[in-house]
Amino acid sequence: MLNKRNLLAASAWAIPVASALLLHQAGFGDLQTVSLVLVVGCLAIIGINWQEHRGGRSPSFIFLILCFVFLCGRAFPVLFGGESRLEQINLADEFEVAPEIVVSYVVLVLASVFFVHMGSLLPRFTKTELSTSNRDARLYLLFFFLLLPLYLYKNYSYFQYVMASGGYLAIYLGREHIEGIGLPVRLGALLCLAAFTLYFFHERDRKKSRIALILFIIVFSSELLVGLRGKFFVVTLVFYLFYKLRFGGKFSIRGLSALAGAIFVVAIAVEVMRQGGTSIEGSFLMGFFVQQGATASMNLIVLDNFDHFAADAGSYFLHQFLVPFHSQPEVEPGWFLANDVSMMVMPVAYALGFGTGSSYLAELMLLGGALAVCLGSLAIGWLLAMLARFNQGVTGAIMFWVVCGIVYYPRTMLHEPVHNLMRYAAPILFLAACCWLLRRLQQRKAAPSLAYGR
Repeated sequence: MLNKRNLLAASAWAIPVASALLLHQAGFGDLQTVSLVLVVGCLAIIGINWQEHRGGRSPSFIFLILCFVFLCGRAFPVLFGGESRLEQINLADEFEVAPEIVVSYVVLVLASVFFVHMGSLLPRFTKTELSTSNRDARLYLLFFFLLLPLYLYKNYSYFQYVMASGGYLAIYLGREHIEGIGLPVRLGALLCLAAFTLYFFHERDRKKSRIALILFIIVFSSELLVGLRGKFFVVTLVFYLFYKLRFGGKFSIRGLSALAGAIFVVAIAVEVMRQGGTSIEGSFLMGFFVQQGATASMNLIVLDNFDHFAADAGSYFLHQFLVPFHSQPEVEPGWFLANDVSMMVMPVAYALGFGTGSSYLAELMLLGGALAVCLGSLAIGWLLAMLARFNQGVTGAIMFWVVCGIVYYPRTMLHEPVHNLMRYAAPILFLAACCWLLRRLQQRKAAPSLAYGR
C-alpha cells in the first residue's frame, strides 16, 4: 500500500536518476553514462519493488524483471565496464540512432518502471484463505492427465514441422502446422492447459500442488522444442509467483539466483538450437542480455520515426485484436506495429519470417506520448496488483492467463492479455461447467442411497 515510507523510497530513487540525466543534458556525460543510469535505475526500482512487496510477492516484480531484460539488456555490459550497445540497431542492417533519441528512450523506460512500481502500491493488501474444493481439484487433475497425450502430440507435431521446414521461423510464415494436426488435437491441447490451471487454483494441499507444478513444468518444457521460450518462461514464472501467493513464501535471493541461472542455461540452449547449433555472439552472459535487449531497438526505431508510425496508431490499436487469426504474410501495412517496424528496417529478413516483436512502451508512446507512458504504466502496476488477489477458483485460473499476458508487455503488444482471454477463457469455463455437471450427477446418485439408509 502507498504510504509515506513508499514515497520516501520513490524519492530516493527518482532524485539521483533525474540529476544524472540532467547532467548528461548539460554536457557532463556520454551515452555510456546514460546507459549506466538506465541499468542501475532499473535494478534499484526492482530492488525497491521486491522489498515493498515482501519478497517480490506481486506480478509487478516479474514485469519489472522482464523490463530489465528486454528494455535494458543492450546497456547491461556497462555494469561490468563493457560498452553499451543501446544506440546500435542491428536487426538486419547495422546503424545507430541519434544520442537524443537514446536519452528520450532512457527517460521513458525509467519513468515507466517507476510508475509501474507506484501503481503496484495503490491497492490495499488483502489476505484470503483458500476455500476451494479438493474434490474439484482431483477431477481437474484427471482431466489434465486424460488430455495430456493430445497436448504432447501437438507439440511433437509442431516440432516435426519446424525441423522439416528449416527452423522455428516456419510457424510464423503460414498456418500449415496448425491445419495439419486438426481442430480436435488443438482443442484438446488447450483444454489440457486449462485443466491444469484449474487444478492449480483449486488444490489446497501445498505438497501436492508443488509436485504437480514440477511435473507440469517438465511437460510444458515441450514448448521449447518449437522455440517458444518466451511463453515457457513467462508461464513458469507466473505459476511460481501464484504458488507463493497461495501458500506463502517469497522470492529469496538464493532462490532467485538459482532460478535466473536455470533460465539462463535453458535460454542459451534454445537459442543455440534455433540458430542451428551456433552459439550466440560474445560471452554467454553479455551475449544473452545484449540479444534479449534487442527489443530496445524496436522502441528506438519507433521514437526515431515517430510521426510515420503515429499516423497508424488508431489502426494498430483496432487491428491488433485480430493478431491470432493472421499469419505474417497475410498482414497488411498499417495493421500491426511490429510488422510495420520489421518491414521498414529488415524487409528481406521479414519475408523469411523474422520480426522485431512489439512492446507496450512503443504502443503507449504512439497512443499518447510521454503522458500515455506514465499513466499507462501506473495503470499496469495497479492492474497487476489487483489481479494478484484472484489466487483461487475458476476466476483465478482465468486471471492467471491475463497476468501472463500483462507481465510479457515489455516484449509484446498491449493486446496480449486479450489474446490470452480469447484463447483460454472458453476452455476453462467449459471444463468448470463439466466439473459442476459431474458433481451434480454424483449428488443425485448419492441422494437415493441416503434416503434408503434412513
